Amino acid sequence: MRKRMLLFGFSLALTLIGTAPQVIGQVLGQPYRVSDKEVTKLLDRIAKETDTFRKSLKDALNRSRIDRTRREDDINSYVKNFEEQTKRLDDNFDHHKSTTADVDSVLDRAARIDGFMSRFPLTARAQNDWSALRADLDRLAEAYNVTWRWGGYSPVPVVSDMPYRLSDKEVEEIIHRVEKQSDKFRSSLDSALDKSRFDGTRREDDINALVKEFYSETKRLHDHFDNHKSAGADVESVLDRAARIDDFMRRYRLNRRAQDDWSTLRTNLDELARVYNVSRRWR
Repeated sequence: MRKRMLLFGFSLALTLIGTAPQVIGQVLGQPYRVSDKEVTKLLDRIAKETDTFRKSLKDALNRSRIDRTRREDDINSYVKNFEEQTKRLDDNFDHHKSTTADVDSVLDRAARIDGFMSRFPLTARAQNDWSALRADLDRLAEAYNVTWRWGGYSPVPVVSDMPYRLSDKEVEEIIHRVEKQSDKFRSSLDSALDKSRFDGTRREDDINALVKEFYSETKRLHDHFDNHKSAGADVESVLDRAARIDDFMRRYRLNRRAQDDWSTLRTNLDELARVYNVSRRWR
């Protein structure tokens, strides 16, 4: 039995190693940020799956008792509206202005289709095509930080506070701002410490160690972002180090310049947290 469990564990480890980073992140409870390229592929896949589903649905309806009834008109209308909202989302994404509201509209139309498919089971082919499309709609919701609960005609979206999905370029600009402001803060902090009662003390060593750890975690986040595998966990590590620096800055008031530079950096970090949908409360 023990041997079997060890073999299972080894097999699972190999599976995880070969799994896409996004899947591993979800297993660990920290989904990876979906890149622009991945969103493009997802939207293209949704468009193809929608076309496949529409064809199998039409064939299934023609062979069903719903053929030429009002219910057939209803489901065809749902599908048409769904395709229109999906195209609008795709167009807005191409122009870097897609929002959670766009995804909400897509999912709202999808929920009506889902309600129909649940109440009136058609052919296995149509049901399977819808299931495949529904799975990618769940991935779409995750990409826009929309928590979605399917429920017939009354879906309940829980949307993040991000006004629109930031592009890879915009996210990188935020990370650059954090790094640039970090350099500015470190310079003013060094100057402030040299002129303070902490110069040459253990407390100076402590804050310098915290700043060094903060830099290391920020660099790790940037590296992961460049490799399209940055996750909420990376941002949490950055913010955890930042919170310790914040405690020091609150307890030991230094000069105005250092305090102002830290306040600006904190604002940049709040922006970074929102991008990755990470909740952070400064003490």
